[in-house]
Amino acid sequence: MSGGVDSSLSAALLLEQGYDCVGVTMDLGRGAPDAAVADARAVCDHLGIPHRVVDLAREFSERVVAATAAAYAGGATPNPCVLCNDSVKFGVLLDEAREDGAALGTGHYARIAHTPQGPLLARAADVSKDQTYFLYRLTGERLRHVVFPLGGLTKSRVREMAAERGLSDKHGAESQDACFLGAGGYPELVAATHPEACVPGDIVDTSGKVLGEHNGLCRYTVGQRRGIGIASAEPLYVLRLDAKTGAVVVGPYRALEVESIVVGQVVWSGDVVEEQVDVMVRYNAPAVRARVQMRDEHLHVELMTPLVGVAPGQSLVCYNGDVVLGGGIIEEAS
Repeated sequence: MSGGVDSSLSAALLLEQGYDCVGVTMDLGRGAPDAAVADARAVCDHLGIPHRVVDLAREFSERVVAATAAAYAGGATPNPCVLCNDSVKFGVLLDEAREDGAALGTGHYARIAHTPQGPLLARAADVSKDQTYFLYRLTGERLRHVVFPLGGLTKSRVREMAAERGLSDKHGAESQDACFLGAGGYPELVAATHPEACVPGDIVDTSGKVLGEHNGLCRYTVGQRRGIGIASAEPLYVLRLDAKTGAVVVGPYRALEVESIVVGQVVWSGDVVEEQVDVMVRYNAPAVRARVQMRDEHLHVELMTPLVGVAPGQSLVCYNGDVVLGGGIIEEAS
């Protein structure tokens, strides 16, 4: 529980459904902020349930913060929320809950579809708040021990229901992505842990011609246009970050188009066969149709509609309608 309206209402709904509940706030080492702990404890007091703070600082530091910094230093663009959900919240914390004979309920906007093949992750009723992109690595046995009370509700209805239960004044601000970042963002994080990724290097075109100098790979992202600092007859965009040579590769917008993607660290519900699916490469990005096939432990994706701004490190998530089939981490895009 963060003290926010979503987790607070989730706890209330689970109580009403007859569950014995314990409110749990994660201390991730950057302070489970005192205000958030106080808010969560106040909600638990209001609901009449116990409250605990669980120390997951070491796991969060190693599996999310350090992994994010290392990926950026290598020229990739990871999603920290995917890492945190997979390895910490629905990893270590879920394991602890199961050891206590409990399930883990959260305020995520997602549903669980119960099928003859077992439980499958599915989109929330409120598509604008759907969080399955961040949760796609939840498959199989883990889903049997997870509850998403808000999956069938809209955000506006959640606020109404919270107010009806006297919770509207007992929640803090909604959590934000990359909660561990300081004012300097990812460049500051990478500079502190991988300074070699923040030294100047060449800006080159796709033929390797040097066009200028950049001030550190850590300060650029694929698809970026502003701040490149190179005069050109047509706008230039960052196409690739080459960690081996230290170069930022730039080119025209059309060169950002991607039709083929190779995905590693794949999770999948059931057997992967060649089939047509809908894929997303960023949260809240439009899904596009694609053909996917598993070869050599990698998912090979052929897009039917080209996409731009696809970068190694991002997650690609596959859907069949509202149901999440699986996905993985993008390794190559062309």
